[in-house]
Amino acid sequence: MKSISRRAFFKNAAIVVGGITAFNFVGPSRAEAQASKGVIPLLIPGDSTAKAVKYVEDYKKVPASKGNHCANCAFYAKKEIRAGKEVGTCLIFAGKYVLADAYCASWAKKS
Repeated sequence: MKSISRRAFFKNAAIVVGGITAFNFVGPSRAEAQASKGVIPLLIPGDSTAKAVKYVEDYKKVPASKGNHCANCAFYAKKEIRAGKEVGTCLIFAGKYVLADAYCASWAKKS
């Protein structure tokens, strides 16, 4: 195993710390900016959690949904109308809104 000199270690550490510091000054991400304004972001179908549960924004495009969608799911709670579409929270996707007409494989019947 190759050992690293003390000088090289501190040089690399300074580069890493400088990079992290510069990264923090670039500015907040879009989701962070929306959250700071009190706007909860809408779930993106390409999100890793969304992919894991096969989330799609239109339940009509999924024959397996059998008419089930977020609006009639136990995990969904209606919150507002955004761009003419109903959106709400989902217990599976914390911190993000989902469309009422969306569907995922974790759908559960409301009691």
